Amino acid sequence: MLRAVGFSATAFMAPAMRWLVSPMDERPSGDGDRLIGEPDVETVKRITATYRTLDNQFGGGHVRESIVRFLQGEVAAMLQGRYDANTGRALLSAAAEATQLAGWASYDIGMNGLAQRYMIQALRLAYGAGDRALGAEILAAMSHQAAYLNASAHAVDLARAAGRVAAEAGIKAIEAESAVLEAQGLASGGDEAACAKALDRAERAFDKADRTSAPQWIGYFDESYLAAKFGHCFAALGRGDLARRFAERSLDMDGQHYARGKQFNLALLATAHAQAGDLDQASAVGLQTVDAAEGLDSMRARDYLGELSDRLAKHVGLPAVREFTERARPVLPAV
Repeated sequence: MLRAVGFSATAFMAPAMRWLVSPMDERPSGDGDRLIGEPDVETVKRITATYRTLDNQFGGGHVRESIVRFLQGEVAAMLQGRYDANTGRALLSAAAEATQLAGWASYDIGMNGLAQRYMIQALRLAYGAGDRALGAEILAAMSHQAAYLNASAHAVDLARAAGRVAAEAGIKAIEAESAVLEAQGLASGGDEAACAKALDRAERAFDKADRTSAPQWIGYFDESYLAAKFGHCFAALGRGDLARRFAERSLDMDGQHYARGKQFNLALLATAHAQAGDLDQASAVGLQTVDAAEGLDSMRARDYLGELSDRLAKHVGLPAVREFTERARPVLPAV
């Protein structure tokens, strides 16, 4: 039943508002039979980190059911155990991280309504834990999903909320991420001037970020990721020349551990070439995008490939485009 529930960007707004206006003074504790301690919390964090690595390498479809079973079984049992407030905060924070990953994996395979509900639950858990940094990251993830589903105004609001919470937490890396997500929402809405201001803020925050002390779950946010987001902004604004420049930079990345991200960035580069009128190069990079999609269980990967295919479809008479179209067809989303 939950899988069939649809996505509504407005459903994110009330939880986000609670983060901004409610006091964070909860002292979570449990009085169950099983004693929960630091080793239990560390188990949740390590297992979540393992699933996150697999998600980045192979796509959400390969990990979603496993992380959900872990949440419903082991994590739920721990939450019903016995622990004091300090352990409770650490446990809720670890549970929030795992729940956010379940939402992210669901989002990656197109279960957007279900993903939204995991994200909202993750935000509630992070609030109970008093974990401002993780709360900001979850709000940023909500903005990411809203932008992807063309709810640009809500994406901007959620990114701004994430930025405010990140500033309170003192995590410049998340401030930079929030600003670039705000820019992407503004670009999708066609506001080029406001987008440029947000990109400038993102770059300045990134330059000040001490990523050695940032939470390990934001390790993906580096120069390549930032360049990709800049590229997406310029592509949304129809500036293929600038999008191409940043897309090329984005490929200076760890393509083994972030195989899905590399496929996204190749699709961005191919799109930028097409926007700039270089159809042969767009098709050549498109073939690399097809190769990178094989082995990924990610609806977003297939969607990016489908968008590129649609963009090139009217030029199918060109040999390079025809070769790309034929190679891409088996990987494209089913209609």
